[in-house]
Amino acid sequence: MVPRIYVGYEWFGVDRILRESPVPPDCGAVVVFAGVPRSAEEDGNVVELHYEAYPEMALKEMSRVREETLEKFGVREVFIHHRLGVVPVGEQSFLVVVFGGHREESFGACRYAVDETKKRAPIWKKEVFSSGAGRWVLGA
Repeated sequence: MVPRIYVGYEWFGVDRILRESPVPPDCGAVVVFAGVPRSAEEDGNVVELHYEAYPEMALKEMSRVREETLEKFGVREVFIHHRLGVVPVGEQSFLVVVFGGHREESFGACRYAVDETKKRAPIWKKEVFSSGAGRWVLGA
């Protein structure tokens, strides 16, 4: 079974979430945010990101964010997943999936879950550039 909250090296992905947790019949909206590392010249041509975390605290904070999101927006379900380890440019590293009755609250819930997770969860990333150099990036 796919966990609602996850931080780790295995990647479930949105397809598996939707396959193993079908959208309830009273939900008319599924909103997905998939964060992926990007490479841009102005950012130094990143080739991959290295993610580390304090997993126990990250899971606690992500659980709090999930509960707040459910309560504040009245949506039916929220999944928050973050990958650890090396993630190449273009592969998913962060995923939020929201099931809700309507699009308005579902979009709001998704944005809230993304923003609050980035602000509060102790997850760090190191950018690795095409030159081989790297730098740690402070959280949001």
